[in-house]
Amino acid sequence: MSLTFQLYRGELGRWFRYRMPGATIVAEEVARATARVASVHPPHGAELGARHWVEVGGTFGARMAAVVEQAPPYYGLFGLVAARLLTRAAAHRIAAGFPSHRSLRPAEAARALDFRPTPCGWRDLGEPWPGEEPACWADVAVGELAERTHRYHDRYAPTGTIGVPGVERGLARTYGWWSGAADIYRSGTIGADLEKLLAVDEPTVEQLRSLTSAAVVEETARLAERLRASGTLDQLHELARRPGRGAPLGHAGPVFAAHWADGDLLVGDTLVDVKTAIRVDPASKVAVWLWQVLAHAWLDSIGDRYRIRAVALYLSRQGVLVRWPVDELAARMLTRPRSRGSGVDAARDEFLAFAVEIARAESAVLDP
Repeated sequence: MSLTFQLYRGELGRWFRYRMPGATIVAEEVARATARVASVHPPHGAELGARHWVEVGGTFGARMAAVVEQAPPYYGLFGLVAARLLTRAAAHRIAAGFPSHRSLRPAEAARALDFRPTPCGWRDLGEPWPGEEPACWADVAVGELAERTHRYHDRYAPTGTIGVPGVERGLARTYGWWSGAADIYRSGTIGADLEKLLAVDEPTVEQLRSLTSAAVVEETARLAERLRASGTLDQLHELARRPGRGAPLGHAGPVFAAHWADGDLLVGDTLVDVKTAIRVDPASKVAVWLWQVLAHAWLDSIGDRYRIRAVALYLSRQGVLVRWPVDELAARMLTRPRSRGSGVDAARDEFLAFAVEIARAESAVLDP
C-alpha cells in the first residue's frame, strides 16, 4: 500500500476523518478561492481517451517538477527497470546526467537513482540493485531522450521558467513519456500504446515522444502558460527567495518514506501539492488533499530533513496557490484545538505513532 491509499481507504484516513473534521471547512475556503477563476479545459472538440485526465495530471506534474528542479524522473526510471525495458546501469547513468545529480562523486553517480538531494544534503535510499544485466529495449533511446531534453531546457526553458507555447508543447511530449513510465511503477502494467511499440526492435526518441496524445500535449502547454500568466510562477520564485536564472527553486519529489510516502514539490520551506482537477469540490475530496500535505509535513518533522514550515495546494487549472503555515492548518482542522490533549502537538504525536506503526506493517522505512 502507500500513504495515499491509507488516506483514501485505510486506517489513517479514518483517523483524519475523526480527528480533523474542520478539514471540510478549510476545503470550502479553497473552493471559494477558485470560484471566480475560469478553469483550463481540454481543447474544444478534442478526442479524449479514457485515461486523458490521469495522463494530463501526470504530464503536467512532471513538467512543473522540472520548473522547480531538473531532477531525474525517479518513478519513471523505476517503472522502466521494473518492466525490464531499461537496465539498472542505464537508469543510474541517466539519473546522474540530470542537473540535480551532476555533483555526485563517481562512486555515488554509479548508483545515482538511489540518491535524493535535500536542503540537508544527499539522502541515500540504498536501493539493493546488484549484478550485471544484458542491454534492454529502451537503454539507448531513453538515454538519448534525456540528453536531448537537457539541451532543450538549457536553450529554451531553463529551470524556473516557462517557455513559449511551441516550446511547452515540445516538452509536454517528453514529460508525457516520463509520466507513462511512472504509471508502470505505480500500476505494474504497461499501457496499450507502449505495448504496441515494443514490437519495434530499437525505438527512436521520436517514437517514445509520439506516445503522448495531441490532446494531452495541448492541455499541458495551456496549464504551463496558466502557471506563468496567473502569477503563481512569480510566487514560487518569492518562496524560493529569488534564485538566479536557471537555478533550482527547491526540490522535486521529496521522499518521506521510500516507496510509501513522497510529495510533489518543495519550494523554500513550503511543501506544494499540485492538483489538475477541474472541480475543486466536493469538500470531502479536497479535505483528503489537505490531510495529505499535512501528513507529509508531519512525517518530515521526525528528522526535519526538508525543513517544511508551510504547505500549499496549487490548483493548476485555475492558477491558484493556497498556502498555510503547518501548525495553522493543523489547528484549523482539529476538532477541539483548545481542549486538553487535542492541540496541534498532541495530534502530531498521535499521528506519528500511528503512521510509524502502519508504515512498519507495510515494510516502509521512515526517517530516524
